Amino acid sequence: MATDDPRYLLPVVSLAYVVTIGAALLAIEQLTEYMPGAWLEVLGAAVLLLSLMTIAILVRAALRRRREGLERRALLWGGSAIVPAALAALALFSLVESVQNASLISGADVHLTRPVIESLPRPPGTKLIDQRPGLADTETIYQDFTAQDLNSVVPFYEAHLTKDGWVEDKASAATDILRFAKGAFVLALEINPPSGGYTLTVDHVNPDLLQSPP
Repeated sequence: MATDDPRYLLPVVSLAYVVTIGAALLAIEQLTEYMPGAWLEVLGAAVLLLSLMTIAILVRAALRRRREGLERRALLWGGSAIVPAALAALALFSLVESVQNASLISGADVHLTRPVIESLPRPPGTKLIDQRPGLADTETIYQDFTAQDLNSVVPFYEAHLTKDGWVEDKASAATDILRFAKGAFVLALEINPPSGGYTLTVDHVNPDLLQSPP
């Protein structure tokens, strides 16, 4: 059936679908592998975009059938838009919640801790993939890395941090998170085998708390 749609419309819409579906699949893969990053937001945006494009296509088809006098088919096409509309509403709600949560949990003051964490040595074969502030009203900052050899990460930091004046909390050696201290700064190293990487956390402790009796 001939239409008055521009010739470029179908290729453009098809490309938009391919790119959006690819982004959604990538986000799902990263989420299942517990990789850091705003992958939940990427997934929500992809679902929202896919839903809006589908709604537009179904509504255009319904209007066309109505102009042709095919009322029942028009209602069928229009009614089919209910499902993507519900998905769009759910994706939009998820994105709004993510933005609100991000504004609450990304308010740490890192003017002291950022220079410290950025000056730390890095084991060979590691790559920084994310750096983010911690909770509001704290001075915590995080860095996430991938590593070619996770078994070499702990020995590397134990050797180099001790040389730089960091003192290891020996009680943490039997836990999943190693902790080091240097003055008012506390560093935590957490290995995450499922993601093939590890996380560094640096926090600044109030000096008044350090001087207070236990």
